[in-house]
Amino acid sequence: MKFDKPSIILVRPQLPENIGMVARAMDNCGLQNLILVSPREKWPNNLSLKTSANSRKIIDKTIVYESLKDALSDFNFIVATSSRKRFLQKTCEDNFTDLFNVFPIKKKTGIMFGPENSGLSNSDLMLADIIFKINSSKSNTSLNISHAVLLMCFKWREFFVLEQKKSINNEFTNKQALKKDFSKFINFLKDELIEVNFLFPKNKRKSIFENIQTIFMRSSLSKTEIQTLWGMIKKLRK
Repeated sequence: MKFDKPSIILVRPQLPENIGMVARAMDNCGLQNLILVSPREKWPNNLSLKTSANSRKIIDKTIVYESLKDALSDFNFIVATSSRKRFLQKTCEDNFTDLFNVFPIKKKTGIMFGPENSGLSNSDLMLADIIFKINSSKSNTSLNISHAVLLMCFKWREFFVLEQKKSINNEFTNKQALKKDFSKFINFLKDELIEVNFLFPKNKRKSIFENIQTIFMRSSLSKTEIQTLWGMIKKLRK
């Protein structure tokens, strides 16, 4: 079975040594693509190289972005990891098998992890298709970022490589549009809703629109479906 390997996305990482250990964990499991979003320390970093052991090839080709939206623009499906309970209208999962059963195998996917001190923010999580929580002991739910990456990468390898799983949910496999196409549509929709005074009252605009955005994200829209919705809204506005 052919499939695209997911990228690991570190959002606002703080410690260069952790980045190096993340690269090493990825290499252990056969993943090669590492993306950094607004790292705290200057990049490239010698500490990262030292802690990556024999995984310098991943460090050398790591891509750095200043904006998370830019980093995700060419992806079709994004998993966000979080150890905290979030009150967002998002699909949440804590079972690896259930997660990987909806993983696209022919689309570009990414798994993102937040900064060491705080994890991903609600704004970060809104850009993901699904939130995943590693089901750890209740006595301590906080994992070192390299440990969390290793667990996710190993379970991905176990599911797709070692067990050669073939029963993948085609709903996600074949149709989901790129994030940049979805983002353009969402921005257009938001402007239209503001103009017709739908997002009212103003102090609740953000939460109202987040709920609307979640509805569309849950639908896993294809590019054709996005274009159809865009055309419908334009026609209605006329």
